[in-house]
Amino acid sequence: MESRSLGVSVLEVVVSVGGYYVLRACGAGVFWSLTTPALVVAALAVASTIRRRRIDFVGLLVLVELATTLTLTLVTRNPRVAALREAAYVLVAGVFCLATLFRRAPLTHVFVASAATFGDPARERAFAHAWSSVPQYRRWQRALTAVSGTILLAAAVVRAVILVSASEAGLADAVDLSNTVTLCMLGALGVASGVLIQVPRRIIERLASAETGA
Repeated sequence: MESRSLGVSVLEVVVSVGGYYVLRACGAGVFWSLTTPALVVAALAVASTIRRRRIDFVGLLVLVELATTLTLTLVTRNPRVAALREAAYVLVAGVFCLATLFRRAPLTHVFVASAATFGDPARERAFAHAWSSVPQYRRWQRALTAVSGTILLAAAVVRAVILVSASEAGLADAVDLSNTVTLCMLGALGVASGVLIQVPRRIIERLASAETGA
């Protein structure tokens, strides 16, 4: 399911940032501190795909992106390339998020409809009905997707500028600043989601209650 594949994307960010500082504290260099967490995430992504025995479009995108950026990183052995890998990852995620605005349903609706049904058939029907028959729900979900994608793109560009403009000697400090941008990005996504999801959530709760006769 796409929600599980998106979980891998979130895991990549968390493990990359956390793993970087753990390895740096253990004395590892910038290159391997950036690359080792990504290798761990790639292994987890492959294992998850094998266990599920299926892959969706988002999952395929995640695997291809991991394989491409990690191959480039390992071939060049360049710390700056390793640092830019995650910025490129976030950039692609932002582009994909915005691109789903032109699909039948935007990313946030697909994600929430998959993750927030809790196995309840009434909630599944509520999400389907909300998307097909409630224009207000569609507007808010599209707004949430647009804002989320914009935040991802902005963070990716800012991180890339920080890393590209840093000197070789100052790259470690640039990575610290880049990681701070990542934390700000996650905070902004959390705030935007918390605010913009309220109307869709109330719509779903109302429709689910009507389904169960509560």
